[in-house]
Amino acid sequence: MRLCFDATRFGCGLDGAVELAAERGLTAVEYSFQPFDVTQKAPSLDKTEKAYLAEVKKACRETGVEISCLNLDYAVDPEDKKAVKKFLQMVAKLALVADAAGCHRISVSVNVGANGSWRESVVELLAEAQKIAAKKNLRLTLRLSTPQEFRGQSLKGWRAMEPQDWRDILSSCPDLSLSFSPADCVWLGIDYLKILSGLVAAIDHVEAHDIEINRTLLNDSGMYGPLWWRYRMPGKGQVDWSQLIELLKLYDFSGTVSIHLDDEFIGEEAEDLGDALTRSVKVLAPLVKD
Repeated sequence: MRLCFDATRFGCGLDGAVELAAERGLTAVEYSFQPFDVTQKAPSLDKTEKAYLAEVKKACRETGVEISCLNLDYAVDPEDKKAVKKFLQMVAKLALVADAAGCHRISVSVNVGANGSWRESVVELLAEAQKIAAKKNLRLTLRLSTPQEFRGQSLKGWRAMEPQDWRDILSSCPDLSLSFSPADCVWLGIDYLKILSGLVAAIDHVEAHDIEINRTLLNDSGMYGPLWWRYRMPGKGQVDWSQLIELLKLYDFSGTVSIHLDDEFIGEEAEDLGDALTRSVKVLAPLVKD
């Protein structure tokens, strides 16, 4: 098990992310990409991109930092043919980036629907994405955290997947892995410790969001009322990191536990983000290393 962090919010690019990880004594980093323009042609890397990613790969080798995963922050609607086409093109481009940078995993999100056919559509979509990833010997990971575009929104506007959805998708996509989010389990009312035994074999990445629930607002307006939960930095919420990490060790988890700083109380200045990362490392590093 290794401690990792999501460097996206620092705005320093992949090269800066690797440098920052090395400065902090961390051996793994992840990075997210917003939706980007695609063309009708097969995705490719130009000379500038190839040269840049070669330098990133070299920096990883020299510093001992691994890019744990590259994330696509685009929750695709699996029943929207136009969106699916765009999604698969972005996955193909991201696979090229990951391969050139020496990363072995890309992660994606899906936007589930209300009708009964959405799960079959998700399985078909992920199977296609897996084929694309496999061409570059990459593993595809499904993120279980709240998709970026739905964070801050009431549940009136979107639907979250349930554990049985996760299991059904895994049974249909056996090579798929999961990016697990204990914080999302908390607001969904799922015991993240009890559920772990049945999922841990598929989990290779844990998103270390913490969570704060506004019980007053929840009791007053119900789960479909105004948003009653928010992400916090590790140690500032309700996730019991000590118990979770000890349980992961018990199951011989060998993946990454990745610090996420999606906390509205953290400022956007580099100093604020750096301080938040330092405090998060102090919370999690002793647990991961023991």
